[in-house]
Amino acid sequence: MSNSAGRRAPITFDVDVPVSLADVVAIADGLPVRLTADVLRSIADAAAMADEIAKTTPTYGRSTGVGANRETSVTELSDHGLRLVRSHATDTGDLLPARTVRAFVATRLAQLARVGSGIDPAVLSALADTLNSGAVAEIGTVGSIGTADLAALAALGLSLAGERSAGSPIHALRWGVDSALPFLSSSALTIGRGILASADMRRLDRAGRVAFALAAVALRANPSFVSDTAGSAAAAPHVHDVGAEVRALLDGASWTPARIQDPFGLRVYPITQAALLTALERLDSQLHRVLNAAQENPVFDIQARTATHHGAFFQAQLALDLDATNLAVAQSATNVHALLRLTNEPAFTGLAPFLATGPAGSSGLMMLEYTAAGALAEIRNAASPASLGTIVLSRGAEEDASFATQGVAQLERAVASYRVILACELLAISRLLSQLEVHLPPALAPAGVDIRALQPHHEDQDLRGPLRAAEDLLDSLAAL
Repeated sequence: MSNSAGRRAPITFDVDVPVSLADVVAIADGLPVRLTADVLRSIADAAAMADEIAKTTPTYGRSTGVGANRETSVTELSDHGLRLVRSHATDTGDLLPARTVRAFVATRLAQLARVGSGIDPAVLSALADTLNSGAVAEIGTVGSIGTADLAALAALGLSLAGERSAGSPIHALRWGVDSALPFLSSSALTIGRGILASADMRRLDRAGRVAFALAAVALRANPSFVSDTAGSAAAAPHVHDVGAEVRALLDGASWTPARIQDPFGLRVYPITQAALLTALERLDSQLHRVLNAAQENPVFDIQARTATHHGAFFQAQLALDLDATNLAVAQSATNVHALLRLTNEPAFTGLAPFLATGPAGSSGLMMLEYTAAGALAEIRNAASPASLGTIVLSRGAEEDASFATQGVAQLERAVASYRVILACELLAISRLLSQLEVHLPPALAPAGVDIRALQPHHEDQDLRGPLRAAEDLLDSLAAL
């Protein structure tokens, strides 16, 4: 179902056609969307059947209140649906970026395209129109704990109803009891944020592969640690893959290794990055499952004519996969910092300490280690498992939470800090390539030109500008 961003063709939502993580990223980056007539017809048929089921079966949120009010009967005449959306709009904190909001809306649209919620198809049309118009709802970052993003979805719901600003209002959606709770019953914001964070981390990992290969050439590493034999000895997923990628980047290079055995900063790189890839693979697998699942409570089985009440919105697996990814990022970042220290060490470069030039005592790149260490501290802080948290809410109606939302916020922090560490490494490699006059293999030569340009001169200087330029360069390096 993915489309080429170059053609700007819309992402199509159809019956029983899974939406990919790449589709959500493309929509977040501006691609329009299209709903087929079949999906709208299927959702309309399901909504009609859900109405019939709810007339004879007590249905949470449709004929009752929610949370601790679940035993209280409600009627459409009480405007319960709109009041439910208004009362749950308790988001606060800094506003989410527009790209994140678009990923959120795209995720909710993908979920609702799966028959099961019993929602009015007008809601899907409103979400699609919002994405295609460029309108961005104002949604705060705080208000979710991994048992449905209630506050954020209610804020989006008020935007669709014309009660909150989203630029020029394009809808005045009516929230009845048939659609209010089904719309709120989702972790779409957490899922959308996780999709973007995972994609960003994968891009940084690819850029880091290029940086590592350049460092390996400059430091005359012993390449045996990326051999197939070493990969087999590691006995872990993706070690062979990382080794093969590094070997491809080094193809055509020739040097006499400076050491029989290199420090861990070089030698265990395939292992730490393979662990990161494994964590991302598992995270993406779970994100894809919940992106394409009807998890609303209750969920309607149209064929069996039943409404099933459940706790599937409790994102335990997603929380654990986010925690595992944050831990893997921390392990990888520790090794990147170790490699940065090697580039500053005369015993490994044959150059001045911290690659300094100029008068004796020049500091060179000394402070890069400190900046990278500060970013590493942020990553380690973000690696504290969010899933260990617990809470009791709504008069005991919910006596725990997955805290997946906090896990994804921690991953966003970790990704931002990982970018800083890689940028510090690039600046050090920039000096290494210039001061050692390294001959690069064909695959790395274009990157070498760009990286050398980060620091035209090497005397002590304000490094903020070069560091920002290095961060910007990472995205283009990922394409290699």
